[in-house]
Amino acid sequence: MPWQNDYADSLYKVRVNTPSGEVECVAASYNGIPFFIEETESSGGRNVVTTSLPFSDTHINEDVGGKPRSFTFSIFLAGLDCDKDREKLEEAFEKRGYFELSHPYYGKFNARCLEYGFKYSSDVQEFVSGTVTFVPEGNQKKSGRSVEDLRGVVVAKSDVVLSSAKSNFLENFSILGKAKSIVDTVAAYTDKALEEIENARNSIRDVAEFVNTIAKIRDNVALILGTPADFADRIQNLLTMTKDVLSVGFANDAVKESLDIIDSLVAAKRDSADLVANDLNGDIDRLQLMSAAAMAARSVVDSTFRSAEEAREMQDKVAATFTAAADVAESVDDYADLMDLQAAALKYLRDEMSKLAVIVELPMFYSRDILSVCFDCYGNLDRVDDILERNGIGDPLVITARNVRVLSK
Repeated sequence: MPWQNDYADSLYKVRVNTPSGEVECVAASYNGIPFFIEETESSGGRNVVTTSLPFSDTHINEDVGGKPRSFTFSIFLAGLDCDKDREKLEEAFEKRGYFELSHPYYGKFNARCLEYGFKYSSDVQEFVSGTVTFVPEGNQKKSGRSVEDLRGVVVAKSDVVLSSAKSNFLENFSILGKAKSIVDTVAAYTDKALEEIENARNSIRDVAEFVNTIAKIRDNVALILGTPADFADRIQNLLTMTKDVLSVGFANDAVKESLDIIDSLVAAKRDSADLVANDLNGDIDRLQLMSAAAMAARSVVDSTFRSAEEAREMQDKVAATFTAAADVAESVDDYADLMDLQAAALKYLRDEMSKLAVIVELPMFYSRDILSVCFDCYGNLDRVDDILERNGIGDPLVITARNVRVLSK
């Protein structure tokens, strides 16, 4: 059918470098954990019992029901966090019960994992391949249209941009054969960049791994600059590092910190007289900007919002920062990546806003206490602190006649 080709062309596709060459993949997810699909096989049919009639050449076919349909995928994980993503997938695959499977062709439906397997190679890094087979839960029918997994799309795009940022840095950055004065200039610039990252990443500034990583770069900066792959890994680790146990609101902090880093890089003016050193510093800036952009988008889908207004505030900030970053993009590819990340993150936020409560004003015609107000609004006392904070109420026992801002649900 012609529409099938049009639909296939409209899917979000990425190219992943594998040991066997470059393959084109589309994004999918299971229990909210994303992965890339190259090929899909499906099987089904009927269970037919054939019985031969004694002393004859005939037989009887008895249909005892339909076979459960199954789907087998060739999957890939790529990027710096592919091993962590594999561990998350394995945990989801081995859980008892069924979870939501989001597939680019078949849409969303509940399914159980029948079996899976991953392939490993000692000479290949940041890439894992495997196969997995699912069976739909209950009487599932094939969907005639795709239901987009917005979270999975954002995560997949951020992983691709993170990997691309490192590849571009390795292709362009090198201090081999450069004069000592140039190396010293780049080392000093790197130290300044580390200070700005340290100041921006306030939420993990005291985490031991973060502190140690910065200290090791500073202590051996000239040596690490000589190995661009190691340098890129360390810088990206600083920009994407999270707490071992995520606290409530941490992802919101990570979004803000990443956007602050981008804003700082966009606003910075570089006027070095040494063009060679300036180009090398620009490569470091590009690595930071694109990595921070990937982290910002990735953290958006893990953020929590108490109201649609909070999500809208993040939406406006993401839109403004990514637009400014795109204006100073180093290449057409960077511009396209930034716009793709922005579009995916904003689409996710718009979808979240449609599910969230909005802030409304509750008129109070006489003085009341916070407990009665909260109970009348929500039927419980769980949001007392939220009302106090939202309205800047100093005395919770006596709230004078006024309009109180509360959530609609």
